[in-house]
Amino acid sequence: MEVVLGLLLLLLVAPGKRTAGSPQAKVDCICYNEDYVICDWGSQQKPAHNFSFYYWYENLSNVSECKDYIRKERVNVACRFSPFKLFSYLKMYLNDSRGPSVEPPALRLSTRVRPGRPFNLTLGNLSNHQLLLAWKTPYKFPLCLEHEVRYKSNKDTEFMKHPISSSLEFQIPSVDPKKRYTFYVKSKVRHTCASTDLWSEESAPAFWGQEEAWLSSSVKTVVIPLACLLLVLMLSALLRMERVWVVLMPRIPNPSKKFEDLFTRYQGNFSEWAGVSKDVVETFKPGYYENICAITELLPSGGYLSASSEPAVKSGGPPDPLPAPPPKARPDPAAFTA
Repeated sequence: MEVVLGLLLLLLVAPGKRTAGSPQAKVDCICYNEDYVICDWGSQQKPAHNFSFYYWYENLSNVSECKDYIRKERVNVACRFSPFKLFSYLKMYLNDSRGPSVEPPALRLSTRVRPGRPFNLTLGNLSNHQLLLAWKTPYKFPLCLEHEVRYKSNKDTEFMKHPISSSLEFQIPSVDPKKRYTFYVKSKVRHTCASTDLWSEESAPAFWGQEEAWLSSSVKTVVIPLACLLLVLMLSALLRMERVWVVLMPRIPNPSKKFEDLFTRYQGNFSEWAGVSKDVVETFKPGYYENICAITELLPSGGYLSASSEPAVKSGGPPDPLPAPPPKARPDPAAFTA
């Protein structure tokens, strides 16, 4: 009864069934990491009309229409949905409202599983110049995976490839510490778990080696000559640019041009040259005057010596000696006894 209801639903949504002369729909479905499925029918070449996508699993009557369309220029080109029957056959139906509908052939999702790309690549040093490369995977069942390691040094022209079964690490037998190595890893589901040939995307690159030596050789061969060339060009440009040269080597200013008017036009009058008004100049002039006081000095002989004269000297001999000072008067003892 349920199968009959499912077929009736398909007849209702489909205006026309695919005939022998109808074009075969090319639908490619990939199960990414067993998390979701994308069935693509138009991402490479945009279809002329919008299709409605229906899908169900073999021996199950539940027909589901796509709820998450991927669109390109407002046209449905793919459908994304979550799987729950990995080892069952997926049946699909494309309904075209403007033409005959098509029914692609059923496929088994276990043959279309693509694991997620490896991540977190790490390198560890072992003895005798050996390396241990390890990584992680987002796939739910790591034991169902096989891997391929691809690496080369900066001196090699081609990558070396090594298949790895189930393990999430690889031991590199011998490396040269003077070289720089690059590593990549990709994964796929083994045939013991699913019959798929889809490889994951390659991991981000991991590097090992003497980066300092590699950089030093690059500096010697490229950076140093380039820096010398740029320095010569800059110096030649600076010598030609007078404005830049004046900034780097400023000249001592010549004050003669700035003070020329002070001595020629204003005759040394600084206040007029500086633009100071006469009223301001008058405020700095003193408003009072003092009489000149003549200073005289008495001489021992009874005369006086003015500040502008000198004592007279006798002709024919040395000047008269100065008189001795009078003796000091002694106090009377009787005045103290009384």
